Amino acid sequence: MTFKNTKKGSIRFTENTEAKQRASLPELALLLILFFTNSTPILWGLITSLKTRREILVYPPKFINFTFSSEHYRNVFANGLSLGMRNSLLYAGCTIVLGLVLGLLAAYGFERYSFPLKKVLFYIVIAGIPLSIGSAAMLIPNYLYMMNLGLTNKWYTLILLYTAYNLPMAIWIMKGGIEAIPLEIEDAARIDGCSRAYIITRLIPRLCLPSIASSALFLFIGAWNEFITAAVMIDSPNLRSIQLVIYYFRGFFGTDWGGLMASAMVAVLPILLVFSILGKLMVSGLTQGAVKG
Repeated sequence: MTFKNTKKGSIRFTENTEAKQRASLPELALLLILFFTNSTPILWGLITSLKTRREILVYPPKFINFTFSSEHYRNVFANGLSLGMRNSLLYAGCTIVLGLVLGLLAAYGFERYSFPLKKVLFYIVIAGIPLSIGSAAMLIPNYLYMMNLGLTNKWYTLILLYTAYNLPMAIWIMKGGIEAIPLEIEDAARIDGCSRAYIITRLIPRLCLPSIASSALFLFIGAWNEFITAAVMIDSPNLRSIQLVIYYFRGFFGTDWGGLMASAMVAVLPILLVFSILGKLMVSGLTQGAVKG
């Protein structure tokens, strides 16, 4: 990136294309290997979901010359997949809202305020980050606790647990975003008459939008892909998440591979959609202004 002075004295940014480098042959080969390694399972599942029941069991398997069929997609939607998607969207959406609100307030407090045992409390929060990865470690205590409170098999139980599991990571990510915001911006906002509530709810979210988008993506994936907690806490078929619905396509006398692959392909689509939306927010959320001189 270079700077050029125009005739009127303004500054214009021009992109230095000479600084760009082309990928070497080994780098291209590595990228192709990684691409095929990661895309092969998805491609295999997609092809399997489009085959008939007979062609799925054919050996050797056919990758091109097979009969396209949508029977597996019709069957999975007729057997509860749409209900599972609705429940998972409810769980994930509420987890995002609750996690972002609590995470932003906690991150702002840890970054901007001084209070006793601040570092100790923050280290305790950081110590809870592994819960988002290994939530099964707290499964039995959480189940006994929820059972004593009468909160098992409730639609909001998973929302509370998913928020608790993923909140430490969200706090840590957003604290880093708030840390990068100069204090002079908040001082200038207070001089202009902005209240503390306005700064926290309106100004800070706009300035640290990339970290908020990253936290939202993390919260969504953590709630959408979770299986163990939902399998233990939920008994009602009307409250099953999409991961539980996919699991029950495994029968006692055999596995419906077509239905299993079709439901897995449908479950991937919301993750790709949310990632594409939040990815754009992470790019467009960069701050353009600074302190007034």
